[in-house]
Amino acid sequence: MVELVTGHANKAHATAEQAAGLNAGILGLDDYVLNVHDKFKITVVSANKVTIGTGELVMQGRHVSQGTPEDLIVTNGSQGQKRNDLIVCRYTKGSQSVESAKLVVVRGTPTTGTPTDPAVNTTSPLDGGTTYDMPLYRIPLDGITIGTPVALFNVLKPMSDVWDSLTPVTGQVKMPYSDRHITLVRVGR
Repeated sequence: MVELVTGHANKAHATAEQAAGLNAGILGLDDYVLNVHDKFKITVVSANKVTIGTGELVMQGRHVSQGTPEDLIVTNGSQGQKRNDLIVCRYTKGSQSVESAKLVVVRGTPTTGTPTDPAVNTTSPLDGGTTYDMPLYRIPLDGITIGTPVALFNVLKPMSDVWDSLTPVTGQVKMPYSDRHITLVRVGR
C-alpha cells in the first residue's frame, strides 16, 4: 500500500526506516562522512587514548551526528607484537526496534607477523541487519606504540562542489519509440 511520507496525515506516521531509505536512495548505499564540522578528525592523545572530533555521517541511509569530541580507549599493545584495531561507528537495532549508534574500538588479534584488520559487522540495516559497523580508522599498534591512524572513510562532497563538474546536456534527443524530439537545455546557476 502506498503512503505519502512527507505529507500531513493528522498523526505521527513517518518512520526512521523511511528516512533512511530516502537518504540511501539519494546518496547511495555506501557509507560517507559529510563535509562539515571536524569530519571525525582523530587525535592520538596517549599510548592508549584517541579523541574523535565532531562530524556527521551517513551509513546505510542512517544519519549519525557527533556534536562534541569523544575520547576512546585503545587497549594497550604487547611488546614484540603488532595489531590493527579499528574505530567504527556501530549501528544497533535492539529490543522493541530501538536504534542507536556509537563509536567503538574493535580490537584486532596480536601477531608477530603482519597484522590484519579485525572482522566487523557488514549486514546492512536496509537488509535486516541489527548490527552494522562503518569503519572510520585503522589504528596500527607496534608493541605498545600507537602508529599513525589510517582514515578508512570517504568524505561526500556537497552538490555545490560538484555541480560545475557535471557534463552539461544540450541539443536534441529523439524519444525512444517515438518520432518526437525534445530539446534539452542546461539552466545555469
